[in-house]
Amino acid sequence: MRLSGLSLSESLFFLGHDPFTGKARIRGHVLDIGLAAAALADLLCDERLTLDRGTVVPVSRYATGEPIADRMLERVIAEPERYGVRDWVEHLAESIFDIVVENLTVRELVIPQEKRGMFRHSLHYQPADLRIASTPRAAIRSAMLGRTECDLPVATLALIAWTIGLDKVCAPESLTEWVERAKEVIVAPFDGLIAGTGAAVHGGNRR
Repeated sequence: MRLSGLSLSESLFFLGHDPFTGKARIRGHVLDIGLAAAALADLLCDERLTLDRGTVVPVSRYATGEPIADRMLERVIAEPERYGVRDWVEHLAESIFDIVVENLTVRELVIPQEKRGMFRHSLHYQPADLRIASTPRAAIRSAMLGRTECDLPVATLALIAWTIGLDKVCAPESLTEWVERAKEVIVAPFDGLIAGTGAAVHGGNRR
């Protein structure tokens, strides 16, 4: 599933980082959950996975041609047991960030830059092209303001972003309307993915 040349996981990466500084907007482990969910969304859209009563089930072993999604697909296929969305989101979140950064770096869409502070060093991921980095945010805002169609890729990306706390992609006064309009577009099995992502973010008892 691509959004103006970006997979949903790449799109979420750009939503999760400041386009000017490359600094993360939210806590790293929460962003990782969103990236994992977005990669699974790509696989759901390409009909490589589906959900059976909340359980992630492979339906095709063929690669999609999307490097990030294909690496996630390999992991799901290699696992002999079947697990729910929350389990897979939490598991894939452990390594998804480095995989997304690697892919974006190879595509020359981000430039890792070391930031030196008095007590610690950190990496920021400077977008190589501000227009590309701003595309996901612009697509969501345009759809939610009624300027363009709110299709499944945009709605899925928007709801994953909202679920992990990236709720500033739309003006605060229209946040409620934004969420409700996006939900109207979501169909199975994407609704199960959103629910499992929320469970991974907010925790709580497993059933």
